[in-house]
Amino acid sequence: MRVKTIQIVWHEKKPVYSVDFHSSGVLATGGGDKDVKLWEVKLDSEQNPIVTHLGHLMGHTRDVNTVRFAPSGQLLASAGVGGEMYLWKPSTETQKVFGSEETDPGWKTSAALRGHTDDVQDLAWAPDSSALMSGSIENICIIWDAEAAARKCRLEDHRHYVQGVSWDPASEFVVSQSTDRTCRVYGPKGPVLGKKKAKKSQAASSVKMVLDMQCLHVLSKRAMPASGPSKQEQEDSKPQRLSLFQDEQLNSFFRRLAWSPDGSFLVVPCGQYKQTADSPTLFTAYVYARGHWAQPFLRLPATNKAVVAVRFCPQLFSLRDCPPQDNSLSDSQQQQPFQLPYRMVFAIATLDSIIIYDTQQPTPIAVLGALHFEAVTDLAWSCDGMFLAISSYDGYCSIASFDKGELGEFVLAADLPPHIRERVACAAKQAAPAACTPHPHKTPGPASGSASMPPPSTSQQEEDFSMLSPLPVRKMNASTATGMKSGMKRIAPSPNVAGNSRPDSTQNTKKARRIAPEAV
Repeated sequence: MRVKTIQIVWHEKKPVYSVDFHSSGVLATGGGDKDVKLWEVKLDSEQNPIVTHLGHLMGHTRDVNTVRFAPSGQLLASAGVGGEMYLWKPSTETQKVFGSEETDPGWKTSAALRGHTDDVQDLAWAPDSSALMSGSIENICIIWDAEAAARKCRLEDHRHYVQGVSWDPASEFVVSQSTDRTCRVYGPKGPVLGKKKAKKSQAASSVKMVLDMQCLHVLSKRAMPASGPSKQEQEDSKPQRLSLFQDEQLNSFFRRLAWSPDGSFLVVPCGQYKQTADSPTLFTAYVYARGHWAQPFLRLPATNKAVVAVRFCPQLFSLRDCPPQDNSLSDSQQQQPFQLPYRMVFAIATLDSIIIYDTQQPTPIAVLGALHFEAVTDLAWSCDGMFLAISSYDGYCSIASFDKGELGEFVLAADLPPHIRERVACAAKQAAPAACTPHPHKTPGPASGSASMPPPSTSQQEEDFSMLSPLPVRKMNASTATGMKSGMKRIAPSPNVAGNSRPDSTQNTKKARRIAPEAV
């Protein structure tokens, strides 16, 4: 793996708020310069990631907070400050941008969605691309009919800013997260459907299903053991209820939660955890199993900064024959956190680092840090799993590239469970029309190449990532990105090295700590 902060002018040196990949490999970004921009991502002769500007989409009059391609690849949604929302579609017409030598990027405005009166913070597409969900600082979510460009449903249960939304891959639930310290799960009204009705419901479009949406579950608090000087006092005290999530004082505009590609679990950012009432507060992301909303079954410890975004690699990987073992871990820590017949890879972004997890092992496979001078805002995986894009308030984006097969071998469709196989086949069918490339004048091929792992350099500076967990952090070697200012060096990830010390979590220390998922 190699990671590089691309030192170009992304959005006129303004913050980059959002990134997303099209199935053709084109990267879309939205930022503080009021434009949506499209980029080609590839590897250079030295196997380092590079980007080429393809064009920009003009229409917004204020900052663009989020960009998301539809699963079909035939629509791009963008939203931002003032409630502005636009749908863009591919165009075969070619013309020069007024006042510029560039041609347009091959997309044109399809519709303007009117319904929000204040900033829209996040977007989520339905799996069949028929509907779109938006969340805003008006404390509401709106679900839209993408084809008709009309509002179909308005969700008004939150009491504060909605900063994250996500759509279940099975199209049964939609979820939203707010600064009111809740995550709400919405689904159809009424009892559980029978087999015939369920089969018929699956054939219906998502836009028809949202007409019966209601809030089914509120994820907010968990029971916490009482604390006291003696064990007897702890047993006599009533368990306290602790808020699972942080409040509006968190220094971020986004809480971007995500479903796994198979829909088996949901990962929710901005979590906080205390072992007891007197314990220090730890930053974390919570994992909920599908249909089991009473409490999270796992927590993913973060660094010394809050988790603000989660993104899954869209590919499913075959299980490894011999998963890596760490003899220093206990038997309970050696157990796989997810018992699945395949592997999934996902990244969680804290304000200053990226932690990449593999569902077959209890520890992260990589920790990326010191890439940006400001907070991270968004993540995006390319459809082939070769690239991971990272955006930041500092006005730059970083690209992590993976060697072919580095994350594993793609799982065969025949090896998937039947219900997952149908879901993957449906997603592939939706993405099939995306053969119409977003840039008709230049067709970027899928990500390819083999990025090799460079040997560690003796002159390369390293940084130990402080973790709020008793498990030691490993670092991965990657090429060091060039500093943005003279005298300032960027630190690249390096292979994990076990640390023996366990510094107190309240201290800002450089000693390594362990990090691993823990049962809640």
